[in-house]
Amino acid sequence: MKFFWRIFIPVFMLSLGVWYVLDSSSRYNFSFKCPNPQDVRIFNKDTISDTQLHYQKYFEQERYRFPRDSVFHIKIRRNVPLISFLTEKDLSVTSQKALLKFLNNPQNFSWRSNEMLYKQADYILYFYNKEHRLIGKLWLCLSCHLLKAVPFTPNIKFGRVKEAKMRELLQMIF
Repeated sequence: MKFFWRIFIPVFMLSLGVWYVLDSSSRYNFSFKCPNPQDVRIFNKDTISDTQLHYQKYFEQERYRFPRDSVFHIKIRRNVPLISFLTEKDLSVTSQKALLKFLNNPQNFSWRSNEMLYKQADYILYFYNKEHRLIGKLWLCLSCHLLKAVPFTPNIKFGRVKEAKMRELLQMIF
């Protein structure tokens, strides 16, 4: 019995720790490759002082469309430590197309600020290309109507979904 407690409990705790680290790194990893980092530099170097005019200048420009690569599939997971992998589901092709169209339409977002922390998101959407490489992530908070996207796109403004558009977004992903 002592052998059980000396071996099993530490192995179980170590396994739980490794699972937590892997899960957290999946949910909060921002290090995937931006296809065109030069575009972000161009956006950041622009000297327009009015923030809204600055963003509006880049609306609808193809190089700033989210997620800047062809999307093959989108997965959605609940943002819950340790069990997020168990809640994963794929979006249908129809939902994927509608979601990408929604995210790249600035009319769906307001200019109000976004104070959401990544850990406040209820869901995380993972965007993959044909080579099954991660090309984008979207953190979505349902209660506060906020989202954060990587890579950056001016089309979502500051990431606040308009009240009237939130139901439309929810129908696409659920």
